[in-house]
Amino acid sequence: MPARLPMMGNLILSLACAAALSQSPSLLPTITTAHAVHSLSPEQAARAFPVHLRAVVTYFDRYIDKRHGALFIHDPSGSIFVALPLEPVLPLQSGDLIEVTGVTGPGDYAPIIAEPHIKVVGHTQLPVPAARPTMAELLAPRWDGQWAEIQGVVHEVHVNATNATLVIATAGGSISATTVVQKGVNYQALLDSVIRLYANNAPVFNRARQLVGVHLYFPPVDALKVIEAAPADPYAVPALSASNLLRYTPGVELARRARVRGVVTLDWPGRRICIQQEAAGLCMLDEQGTSVQTGSLVDVLGFPTVRDYKATLENPTLRLVDAVAPQPEPQSTVVSKAILGDTDGQLVRIEGTLIGQEHASGDLTLILRSGADLFMATLPRSAIPTGLPRWKDTSKLSLTGICSVQYSSEATNRGEGGVRPASVLVLLRSVADVQVLQSPSWWTTQHSLMVLGVAVLLIVSAFAWVVVLRRRVELATEALRQSQERLRFISEHDALTGLPNRILLHDRLNMALSRAQRFKKGLALLMVDVDYFKEVNDALGHHAGDRLLRELALRISEAVRKTDTVARIGGDEFIVLLPDLQLPSDAESIAAKILAAISAPFAIGAAPVSVTVSLGVCHYPLGGADAEALLQSVDAAMYRAKASGRNSFQVFTPTAT
Repeated sequence: MPARLPMMGNLILSLACAAALSQSPSLLPTITTAHAVHSLSPEQAARAFPVHLRAVVTYFDRYIDKRHGALFIHDPSGSIFVALPLEPVLPLQSGDLIEVTGVTGPGDYAPIIAEPHIKVVGHTQLPVPAARPTMAELLAPRWDGQWAEIQGVVHEVHVNATNATLVIATAGGSISATTVVQKGVNYQALLDSVIRLYANNAPVFNRARQLVGVHLYFPPVDALKVIEAAPADPYAVPALSASNLLRYTPGVELARRARVRGVVTLDWPGRRICIQQEAAGLCMLDEQGTSVQTGSLVDVLGFPTVRDYKATLENPTLRLVDAVAPQPEPQSTVVSKAILGDTDGQLVRIEGTLIGQEHASGDLTLILRSGADLFMATLPRSAIPTGLPRWKDTSKLSLTGICSVQYSSEATNRGEGGVRPASVLVLLRSVADVQVLQSPSWWTTQHSLMVLGVAVLLIVSAFAWVVVLRRRVELATEALRQSQERLRFISEHDALTGLPNRILLHDRLNMALSRAQRFKKGLALLMVDVDYFKEVNDALGHHAGDRLLRELALRISEAVRKTDTVARIGGDEFIVLLPDLQLPSDAESIAAKILAAISAPFAIGAAPVSVTVSLGVCHYPLGGADAEALLQSVDAAMYRAKASGRNSFQVFTPTAT
């Protein structure tokens, strides 16, 4: 029976609010608990119910929002946000016991207290201990604004004139926490500390008032406790080998900052830095814009993490080591060996025949062939001199740079625990890393004709040479064509599912509209959105979520006609374009087939996973005369399906709300 009391309380509250909606504003009941305010719907909160409650201040910040001050308060029923006017600035602090009168408001995401009048009646302790929600629970609407306990390792510290923000790595993922700056507090000293803090969980929302993330706000220092301080000298921790990062270590749940020593082999300031220690290389993103001379011996501090299927250090900081270290010599290799990964991150020397050059991104990318293998080399725009040498296609080049093996996410996800290489990229440091071993031959068709007039005996050899040159041109042209086709396919298709993306969808939709207008054919759009996909993704992990999306894409494609287009336009959103429809009801039939196809469980992980989808259906021209109008209409129909209970489809009508 006690477990039913909150549900009964919410039911009584809903019935009371529903009855109050028919009354005049002067007869609306007064709400006296934070939980009751938070339990209102946005429509109910907009009625401006009077509020009168007593609570303790858990967070007060006059700087965080340009529209109003931020105040979180807590009473025995829970927490709620109070929108304070910017002026006058109230002398509030965490722990103040206050009486609040005001009215309810819909807020930007969840109900709040608006137009408040506040009276300080005393001072008390912050409400500790508090509940310890998981990351998945923090993303649930019921945790909006609530008081929670979080524990983790501080990975980043950002301080401005008014606020300090910590990025905290927890067992469930990273989360940011903000507080008001206090004088005399060294927030940077918290980096790499294990901390526990009490904070209010605030939503991160978009313009549609949808929850897309969370952020914490904690009282200045009072609610923060350092469980394990960072080392006084972070560079005093024992140095690790780059090859030992992220290897299996029993009992380690959250990685602390690690130190790796090596010789700098690559420095792209603001982008990437690489070091090498004997037979191990390590490349890191350099967001701080550190500039260090190649060949310097450095200690690198950072948090071990994974990026592009490789172990690396996040948020690295460098310190020059006053010692002499042997400079790494480039290892000579070929593409077929380099792709195995033994020289990944190391300084190598590799030869190839130049078949193309690209400047699309500002960097210089060289496309080369080595035997039957293609590979690329990149020189950053910051290292490109004004007088860049003109290397001619078919030149044989020797390149010296950092070997970076590129791994295939699709092939890796289908494997059994090992990464699958896809290609090799050589990171160049300067123009001097490119040496021309052999320039293209002087022999061309024109020169051959000149030689024919001099010596008839060379005719056979001249023609043979022309054939060879033509063959080389054909090979180079074919390689470039394949590269262009691949780049075009990547730009028009979703990398995860292989379905058309938003760009290709717009092209096909505009063509279908032109055909429908010319031949008076029917046309419809379906929007498919996975219900509660975020919870499935958080529960099973991102790899399982990706696999689920691929299986969904396959089932949707099998449920439609071959002439239809299935496109992925967002994380868990798909669009189905149905051209040349005979009857409008055909679109509803296809929507029903998709619902039936997805109703069967998915074999994801150890146990079957069942999901549902919400579908919107939109017909042309009822939903609009152009692509943007149709997409907006089918989006509105899909949200109607969600609002009506999910696992269904709704057809767009202009009068629907």
